Amino acid sequence: MSYCVNCGVELGASEKHCPLCGVEVINPAVRFDAGAEKPFPMDIEKVRHKLVRIAAARILGVLLAIPFISILLVDLVQDGALTWSLIPASAIALAFMLAVFPCLFSKPRVWFFILMGTLEIALFLFVLLMILGGSWYYLFALPITFLTGAALTGGCLIITARKVWLPLKVIIVFLILMVYVIVLQMLIEIYLRGCIKLDWSLYAGVSCGLLSLAALIVGRLVQRNENFRKQMFF
Repeated sequence: MSYCVNCGVELGASEKHCPLCGVEVINPAVRFDAGAEKPFPMDIEKVRHKLVRIAAARILGVLLAIPFISILLVDLVQDGALTWSLIPASAIALAFMLAVFPCLFSKPRVWFFILMGTLEIALFLFVLLMILGGSWYYLFALPITFLTGAALTGGCLIITARKVWLPLKVIIVFLILMVYVIVLQMLIEIYLRGCIKLDWSLYAGVSCGLLSLAALIVGRLVQRNENFRKQMFF
């Protein structure tokens, strides 16, 4: 065994640099052996991240549990039943799921969290429907919630895809946005007026279409330039 000349930490034969301070290991008497057993655990960062995530989940859970319980108790003491408190309590429960649930995963999948968040928001709106009543949920709120969730999930999957050409990612994202704004206005007009009327969504949709076309042209030009440089060896 050798020791770091800077900080004095004990070093193994598998270390080229001190794991504590980063100083280069120089010891002619001990040869470097990449296959030697590591003198310290390799998964220490994973353990630390897991502890941080668990601590964050507990802290957020306690911070949200205090107003949740307080609101329900105040309503129960004042009115003798749970009435107005169900709305803010449902909002706090939604915030709990959106904030604490991702902390339980070691490898975050953004598209999965978006999907779960969409379902949680749909459930929260359903609770509001049970409290407030009305016909806005099935004809308006639920379709828009699922539409937004689908658009965000699709965009996230395209952006995080590794083997997809970058200009193609940009094109698909703009096309998703174009479809989203058009369908969004359709849902709004059907709910408010009972008919389909497109105006502002067409302007936004045409802009997204033109931007996707511009991304395709720029991508092709860049690709041709790279191919030309490879053929000419420079």
